[in-house]
Amino acid sequence: MKIIIVGGGISGLATYLFLRKLLPNPSSSSSSHAIYIYESHRPRNKITSNTSKNNSQSENQETSISSLSTSTQTVGGGLGVSPNGMRILHDISPALHEAVTAQGYPCEKFIFMAENGWTLGVSSSGDQGGYEAHGPDAREEVCVSSLRGGLWACLKRHVDETYGEGEEVVRYEKVAEVRPANSAEGKKAVVVFEGGREEEADLVIGADGVKSVVRRGLFGEGNFEPVYTGASGIGGVIHGPLPARVADNKAMVFTFGRQGFFGYASSGPASSESLMWWSTFDTESVPSKTTNLDPNEIKAGLQERHGNAADPVVRDIISKAEVQSIYPTWVMPDLPHWGQNGIVLVGDAAHALSPTTGQGASQALEDAQTLGLLLAETLTQAYSSEELNTESPGHAEAESPNANVHTAEPVAGKEKAALALTLKLFYEIRHGRVARIRERGRKMDRGKRKMTVVEEYAMYCFFKVMMTFMPLGEHTFPRVLPTLVVCH
Repeated sequence: MKIIIVGGGISGLATYLFLRKLLPNPSSSSSSHAIYIYESHRPRNKITSNTSKNNSQSENQETSISSLSTSTQTVGGGLGVSPNGMRILHDISPALHEAVTAQGYPCEKFIFMAENGWTLGVSSSGDQGGYEAHGPDAREEVCVSSLRGGLWACLKRHVDETYGEGEEVVRYEKVAEVRPANSAEGKKAVVVFEGGREEEADLVIGADGVKSVVRRGLFGEGNFEPVYTGASGIGGVIHGPLPARVADNKAMVFTFGRQGFFGYASSGPASSESLMWWSTFDTESVPSKTTNLDPNEIKAGLQERHGNAADPVVRDIISKAEVQSIYPTWVMPDLPHWGQNGIVLVGDAAHALSPTTGQGASQALEDAQTLGLLLAETLTQAYSSEELNTESPGHAEAESPNANVHTAEPVAGKEKAALALTLKLFYEIRHGRVARIRERGRKMDRGKRKMTVVEEYAMYCFFKVMMTFMPLGEHTFPRVLPTLVVCH
């Protein structure tokens, strides 16, 4: 079977790793499945560690103002890999899990602050009480904050070291169009590259983000386009000793106020002295490459919104920050399915989520694992039935030199049926969970927009009451904040 993954980011690399790890080979062939990733942009820099203190802020940014990012998994080039995502990385490989943890910063706590200086609450980021938290081998996962590039580099390095760069796993060529398979005409899915070259595949996986070319091929031009939320994010990285609130508590800090939201956390191990920060602000129209964006004006707006924060760390970040990136935030409308006719979508291409959920990267990882497990199971069943058929008396001709001629077509048919069942089950299993997270994000986003003084203090009081009387621990933040932001 030939599989093409469009997009070499976090989602694409994770999907590749699960497919290579899990997929069984056809019983009638000794060759493994052909799986390739096509990525339109070559990495700008050699993969490096996140422990250097000498990286400039511009090197840590995802894009510049002249080349705006549309990713919903990051704001300011940083992200948090939630406990569910860290478990999936461990399932790929304990060594990969260790590498991601080492280059990032394990945040054991979330600290929620009011802009007036009140501590609204402290919550564990861990998943103790989860499915692996009991017994002698129990282990708790916590949220790991990281630069997006740091997580990507760990995945890419694991692909290279496990499956070899020489196999040309990632091929740098821009995909211009994808055409679905046509069963009636016996045609497979087709990937069309910029320049006109075409390549067939049994399965095309769209891991190409919110502006997905693969999604256009699946649903048609102009259908199910991403929706701009009306807000954009700015952020970056500054270098220096970590603030005590971060270092002493191993924490990620969130500050809520009348004018919006501000957050900060370490982007690497404590020794890197690298602090990432992020903030959101309303924009009437979608910033674009042609928009006349003045960095000084953006920084002035940041100063206006958060310059009077009681937290001296916020004020210090604003005074030192060089605003070099702006991230329009997009979400996807609910899709009727995520795949059919030899095409399937994963990650942002299927369900771009608000950054507020903190689940962009982790849901992409969940997609990768679920798709890999389902396809492995359906193929195993297909190949098992083929093996039984070839062992029956009516298949004695399989011993002949032309055995592959007789078995290739049945195997291909069973693979096709396995693919169709996989895509159906993939949506049925994943859609409900993602929909609940999407809705939670919509509610949480309301807490990041401008509000009146009454609304602001109602939010503070309600948050403080909820955090005082609810037991801290697993999933406290996801339970509390949606209720909090709805109350006003």
